[in-house]
Amino acid sequence: MKILQPHKISTEILDLIYEAKQYLIIVSPYVNFQHWARIANELENARKRGIRIDFFVRNEPENVKSWEEVESLGINARLINNLHAKFYFNETNGVISSMNLLSSSNSNSIEIGCKLDSQEELEELKRFVRDFIIPNEVKEKPDADDLYLSKEKFAVALENYIANDANGQARVYFKNGCFNINACSNQFTLAIDKVENKVYLSGIISQDEAVFFSSASSEFFKSGYLEYELLNGSGGYHNMIGAWTKNRLSNAFLDKLRVNEKKMLIPEISGFIKDVRAFKDACYAARK
Repeated sequence: MKILQPHKISTEILDLIYEAKQYLIIVSPYVNFQHWARIANELENARKRGIRIDFFVRNEPENVKSWEEVESLGINARLINNLHAKFYFNETNGVISSMNLLSSSNSNSIEIGCKLDSQEELEELKRFVRDFIIPNEVKEKPDADDLYLSKEKFAVALENYIANDANGQARVYFKNGCFNINACSNQFTLAIDKVENKVYLSGIISQDEAVFFSSASSEFFKSGYLEYELLNGSGGYHNMIGAWTKNRLSNAFLDKLRVNEKKMLIPEISGFIKDVRAFKDACYAARK
């Protein structure tokens, strides 16, 4: 085993791709060949000359770009749950490294690696693949809904969801530092606290509705995901029903949220909008 300096890791990986005569095992959770055409070309050339390539990447909806990068070269991407290991080998040489096959890692990160060239060491890597990698392989990609949420802009996904959920038109657009939502015959805003990574929702209500809130809010606003409040307007401002998300999100940029977070947050936003609509309708029904 030989320790590799950071600038030599990619060269060693390229060499073992170029020198492969029978097979290549590539284990890289995350992949991006943008601005790294040489390694993409060498992998494609290896495939064309008949080298068997087993390319393992991490299985999660947010990682769809990685396996699409691999498949764009005509190589099947094998999806592995919880993959974090990174190593690369052919029948004669191998590299274990902290580096994913990301152009950013190759250009900007301080990585470490080691080169393996004994058959005993390569057999150990093969056993690792058999014992730990392949048993965690999934045969089906994440479903279409998850892939949609991983790729689509948050505002577009939210707009489409509200329109379907509320059976009506919806519009979501970004203006003055927050998302503006027109739906269910009302106006709402969605703001992000970029310190706490929490979402704040608000919807306009009338003075009569603000009075009704104190006696009827618990009947309509029941989500355990949100904390509610009444904001009394003054000085030209509207009365508002506001709601904070209780839990901290993983990111203040909604497009970068994990799919599971989007799957929780988007229905809660739509639910808040429908609850406000139901509350407003009940307020005037009670006066008849």
